[in-house]
Formats: sequence, structure tokens, C-alpha cells
Amino acid sequence: MKNKYLITFLCIGISFTAKAQTQSDSSIWTIDFGGSVGLFIPFNQVKGEEMLIGTTSTTSVQFNYKRHFFGRLQFGEISSEFKYKNTLGSLKSDINSNTNSLNLALDIGYQSRLRKWQPLVYAGAGPAYVFIPAMTYDMNTNTARYTTNESIQLYMNAGAGVNYYLSKSVILVFELQASTILNLPQRPSANLTGISALVNIKITL
Repeated sequence: MKNKYLITFLCIGISFTAKAQTQSDSSIWTIDFGGSVGLFIPFNQVKGEEMLIGTTSTTSVQFNYKRHFFGRLQFGEISSEFKYKNTLGSLKSDINSNTNSLNLALDIGYQSRLRKWQPLVYAGAGPAYVFIPAMTYDMNTNTARYTTNESIQLYMNAGAGVNYYLSKSVILVFELQASTILNLPQRPSANLTGISALVNIKITL
């Protein structure tokens, strides 16, 4: 009789252990979908002019491992003011336009939760499709032609922020992100290297 009770308890214990292990395994990975908007401030500012301010927006999917480590695929756009004055012969040129970049980055980061708050840090890189205003000058006709140069360059970013859990599946995120695009002209500056302040909403599956 005692053996029957012992076997019964062992079977129940094994059943609960297997169930707990299954639940634990299923929560090792979680996925977040999100979108953010914010302000972008270029590091290179025009002397004697008002501060240049741009905008930025992103859409992302984030894979969380054991709730601490994460990889994030982020597609975003940066749009910044572009101002450039130049004199070519008797021709004065004044460009007042925008530069833009479409960025695809893979970020790797770490986060640690404390109740409803979860600080995070990350860094990443990827390709950027860049649009920069440009001008060509024909000395023979004293004519300026305004165009847009397009190219694919390397985009890099790093940032820090904090998640705030509105519920188990809805997260409000505040981030500060520094970013740069390599191999862009320095004079005039493309104004696509700077810092962004972002507000993000994420949904956890």
C-alpha cells in the first residue's frame, strides 16, 4: 500500500516538474513589436544660424532572450535640415533643404527589470540609403544646377533608455540614441550624425 502511495506521489511530482519546465522553456524567448518617433539634433551646427533640428522615426521587432539580452531589427528614417551658402564666381548659392536617410540596423543590447522599470543599453549597425542635396556649376553659362546625391553607406548607432511596463504586454520606452553615417561629406555637412530623443510603444507577444 505504501509503495502505491509513493509511486502516485512520484508520478504527480514528475508531472508538475515537466509542466513547469515546459512553461520555463516557452518563456526563454519573447518578441516585441514597436514603433517610435522623436527629435534629431545634428552634432554639426551652422555658426551664426538657428539650431538645426530634424525628425526621426523607427519600426522594430525585438527578440528577447531570458528577459535580459535582446536583438532588435530596426528600420528607421532620419530627416534633418540642410543649409549651405556658397559663392561661385558672380553667382551666389543658398541651399535651404533637407537631408534624409533610410536606415536598417541590427542592434544587440542588455536590459534589466526592476518592477515596472527596465533600463537598457544597446549598439548596432547596418546599411543606410542617403539623400543629400547637391549643386553643380557650369562656368561657361554661369549656371547652377541643383540635384540630390544618393548613396548607400554604413550606419552605426548606440543608445540607452528605459522601458516602463504599462501592462504585461504594453511597454512605453524612452530612449536617447547617438548615430552616425560613415563616408559622408564634411563640407557642407550632411547633418546626419547626431543624437535622437525617442518615445516608443512596444507590444509583447
